[in-house]
Amino acid sequence: MIRTLLRKSVSPLLTTSVLKKASRQPAPRRLYTLKALPPSGPADLLANMLDTHDFGQVRNAVELYDDRRESVIKRCRDSQKLAKQAIYSLHRNDNAKAEAQLREVEVIAKELLPMITESPFLRMGSYSASMEEYGEAMAFLVFLKEGRLVRKSELPLCDTEEYLGAILDFTGELNRFCVKAATARDKEAVKRCRDLCDAIMGEFLQFNLRNSSPRKKFDSLKYTLKKLENTLYELSLTENLGLKTLGKEEEPDAETGQGPNADVE
Repeated sequence: MIRTLLRKSVSPLLTTSVLKKASRQPAPRRLYTLKALPPSGPADLLANMLDTHDFGQVRNAVELYDDRRESVIKRCRDSQKLAKQAIYSLHRNDNAKAEAQLREVEVIAKELLPMITESPFLRMGSYSASMEEYGEAMAFLVFLKEGRLVRKSELPLCDTEEYLGAILDFTGELNRFCVKAATARDKEAVKRCRDLCDAIMGEFLQFNLRNSSPRKKFDSLKYTLKKLENTLYELSLTENLGLKTLGKEEEPDAETGQGPNADVE
């Protein structure tokens, strides 16, 4: 009875204000409970995220490649040195020593070939450079013995790019040999060097080398050919001018004290 009277006695305005104040009060906080994860250690977490065994195999492969690469570099350093020594021997007419040195290069190359075949990327760098040096020495040897250019089929240890690089390097040795021949006034030897270099130039002009390794060496071939042509021209010029080419003076006659070409009065 009393509550009913109170409700009737409260004005509608007061009831509205009380409701507004009640709406401004914060709502009661809700309590959240976290579910516990199953217990697991660091090893279990790694196993779920990546395959450690697979990474171990990759690491072993990288280490094996590095070991093989170091072995190839070391052995190729020896073979490249032997090839350079063979060229040195050829310039001093010691063909037998040069051939023995080149055989040692072949032994090293064949020793490394199984690793190169299994990992082709190992061929780039030291091995390829040593094979170019070997091909250059072989080209020089064949020229001195037979007067011709070595064939690709005669260099099975060299691939195509190494063969082309070796031939271009060989023209540099051809120029040095030409200077030696010109000093001895051997015009025919100088002419053979010029003719072979010119023939090589003609063949390389038919290639589209683009930006390959032989392309960089090809630029030097033009200057080598020009040097050979100048050497042959100067040697021919001295002969046409009637200059002495035998390297010794004519001895005077014992009775007259004059040379055989002296004017007779």
